[in-house]
Amino acid sequence: MIDHRPALRIGSLCTGYGGLDMAVELVLGGQLTWYAETDRHAATVCAHHWPDVPNLGDIRTIDWTDVPPVDILTAGFPCQDISNAGKRAGITGVHSNLWTSVAHAVRALRPPLVFVENVAALRTRGLDVVHADLAALGYDTSWLCLRASDIGAPHRRDRLFLLATTGEGRRDTNAADALCP
Repeated sequence: MIDHRPALRIGSLCTGYGGLDMAVELVLGGQLTWYAETDRHAATVCAHHWPDVPNLGDIRTIDWTDVPPVDILTAGFPCQDISNAGKRAGITGVHSNLWTSVAHAVRALRPPLVFVENVAALRTRGLDVVHADLAALGYDTSWLCLRASDIGAPHRRDRLFLLATTGEGRRDTNAADALCP
């Protein structure tokens, strides 16, 4: 049987080089619709990966009512204040407080699926805030930590991955089921 459903639309915040987005595209069969990245080097990499996809720029200045809706939103907000290698200021630190802008985007866009990636130290330096913010918006969350070496990389880099879901997804889409069949 041929599947005639349109590809899932993916939006990306704090995109970095786009690794999380490539993984979501690969696993769920989606297509990046837009991304938001301010680092010029990372944006150059993204422009190479997705030459026809617009970069919305700084998420702190975007009017989310003008942004096309998406089925999946990804976010890898800055970890400098959360990481064990940094000053450990937590999610309210100068860089990592960009989470607040991610939450504003989620509130405005209401995507059925939200993927968040950060360092594993988020568990003790802000995961409670992320959970509370998403719960206040009607999302259920689950998370896990993986090392890069768990999936074949030659180094140990601990990362936290969070999935937030609502019951408001497209009826013809079972993207969350694809993750946990």
